Amino acid sequence: MQITESFAQMMANVKEKEPVVQAITNFVTVNDCANIILAAGASPTMAHEVDEVAEVAAVVQALVMNMGTMEDVEAMLVAGRAANAADVPVILDPVAVGATALRRNSGKKLLEQMRFSVIRGNASEIKHLAMGSGSTRGVDAAQEDKITEANYKKFGAMARDLARKTGAVIAISGVIDIIASKDRVFAVRNGDVMMSRITGSGCMLTALLGACCGGNPNHILEATVCAVTWMGVSGEIAREKTDAQHAGTLTFRTHLIDAISLVDAEAVMERAKVEELFLPEKATKESMKLYAITDRSWLGERTLHDVTEEILAAGATFLQIREKELDEASFLEEAKDLAALAKKYRVPFVVNDNIEIAKKCGADGVHVGQTDIIGKDMRALIGPDMILGISADTVEAAQKAQESGADYIGVGAVFHTDTKKDAQCLSNDSLLAICKAVHIPVVAIGGINEENVLQLKGSGIDGVSVISALYAKKQPGEATKRLLHKVEEMLEQ
Repeated sequence: MQITESFAQMMANVKEKEPVVQAITNFVTVNDCANIILAAGASPTMAHEVDEVAEVAAVVQALVMNMGTMEDVEAMLVAGRAANAADVPVILDPVAVGATALRRNSGKKLLEQMRFSVIRGNASEIKHLAMGSGSTRGVDAAQEDKITEANYKKFGAMARDLARKTGAVIAISGVIDIIASKDRVFAVRNGDVMMSRITGSGCMLTALLGACCGGNPNHILEATVCAVTWMGVSGEIAREKTDAQHAGTLTFRTHLIDAISLVDAEAVMERAKVEELFLPEKATKESMKLYAITDRSWLGERTLHDVTEEILAAGATFLQIREKELDEASFLEEAKDLAALAKKYRVPFVVNDNIEIAKKCGADGVHVGQTDIIGKDMRALIGPDMILGISADTVEAAQKAQESGADYIGVGAVFHTDTKKDAQCLSNDSLLAICKAVHIPVVAIGGINEENVLQLKGSGIDGVSVISALYAKKQPGEATKRLLHKVEEMLEQ
């Protein structure tokens, strides 16, 4: 089902349930926020005194926090904890969060002390929360952080990463709006430039998010996409009416609130410009933790699909398909199946040594050996977005891999293995030297199992890559859980 098909139910639920939305917002836009909540069919309460906010937050249907002015941070903390305890959706608008030390510290405190259902901000604000960087120009996104047709998918990936980190749905407002949960990403192209020329359009959207989430607490992603589209379509309608009157921004502001109250779901759905983005997974330090490589020689009567799913369901964080015997057609069929499995479990999936198969099956990337990159620009061959993993066994080879555009490095062998019988084993000191020489993730490979993995403690690696330690086991899921527990112990400082 297209997500736009849910809009009618999302909007109807707001009007039928009339959720009470507590908005702790800044004094500049408090009236607009209250009016937008009413226009949507919900009911606002602007209670913000620290002595009463917890009592209110425990009984409302949504809590909105806006950092536009900073006098209510303590009230936000108190209210947020009460809302979390009552399972009330909490929406954060981190206005200018990276601009000053006060805002940076307050934003950090809010994220550490409560759970958010939705975090909505402009590109600079969300970039700061995601990466600890991002410019600011007052409450507006900096020019270098603007979302464009050229970069919107990168912002989508950033939003998805932040959603996975925080557990919240992330909404980035811009010329193209981005909405992301941990496993789905959307781009919305509704709205009008005049929305940026009135005070508080972003604050009003955050308030509208409160209304939609309050009316649909079990469908936060759908409610968020609906609210963003509802606001954008209303902005377009408001601009049309403003232009017809040859009027300006003050009239536009009135028409915007009118449109929120008057537009019906059919019009929102008809005018909606919503694109779902299918973004490749990325290689991160976290995804390197337990990297599984397929081996069909151990399957017996079981299928590669079934064993791999058991391994992924048990917690493996990365998957590589390695086939040396299959013909191209069979290899492609198997790779397509595993690509779908990896997507289901949201883990990066790469193909060993075969770029064409990787591209055809929808893999996130490829893994190649040092000898495979001689005289080749692998990054140019696979493009800028696919994952590139490269094997290395020396500092020099690791640095060369990084310079060649690798997203991660596979280093080994660290123990004797039947897969690479002639490989020399690397010491922990050698591993540590390699890890210190590069800034991309490093995964160790070669003979690793649950009996010896703790010997790698202090080596600097980000995780382990294994074959027989999982695929040779009669109960690969249980083996995965045990090994993952040992790896996490090994990675502890």
